[in-house]
Amino acid sequence: MIICYYSALNKPWSSDELEQKMALIPLSVRKKILLKRNPLDVQLSVCGNLLLIELIKRFELNLNLEDLRYNSYQRPYFDTGFDFNISHSGNMVVCCATDNGKVGIDIELTGPVNFNYEDYFTPTEQKNIGANENPDSTFFKYWTRKEAVLKAIGTGVHTSLLAIDVSADSFVYEGVTYHLSPIEIDRAYQSCIAHTVEQEIHVQRILL
Repeated sequence: MIICYYSALNKPWSSDELEQKMALIPLSVRKKILLKRNPLDVQLSVCGNLLLIELIKRFELNLNLEDLRYNSYQRPYFDTGFDFNISHSGNMVVCCATDNGKVGIDIELTGPVNFNYEDYFTPTEQKNIGANENPDSTFFKYWTRKEAVLKAIGTGVHTSLLAIDVSADSFVYEGVTYHLSPIEIDRAYQSCIAHTVEQEIHVQRILL
């Protein structure tokens, strides 16, 4: 099963609140979080790590965030069969995890798209976006799919978005099939999970 936890940061934490929540995270991870310049990004990153801690408990694993490793593209992982991914946008943060295959997740706060997106989408994707009654919605549908796939692959922005065509509900990359499953978090957002094993997805809000 893929389990997805999400949380909304409805108002910024006070310095004391941030300090209390930071204390729940190992120092090695805190140092990486504090490299972020935007205070909101710091707090959302803390939320993401707290959600990951909750998912580790949910899967009943003997893991600690100090066990995290990073691949050559800085994707975090554990040296086990447990895989996870975190994303945030606006005031929302999501973390999904599974003990069966690889996962990637992306969430985006939607809105008007005011730029030329030919550099990001394949001809088929561009055609589908332009033909839709709500092209902005289709834009975010495809964008979250692409980001989720790249995060599941583990290369992120180091792989060209044009190399990933997400006009179908699955995509094959270097012999691996990535299934694309949209999830409903909030009406103002679009989100998608890319996963290498077809399985049930459970979505739950967590209060932090």
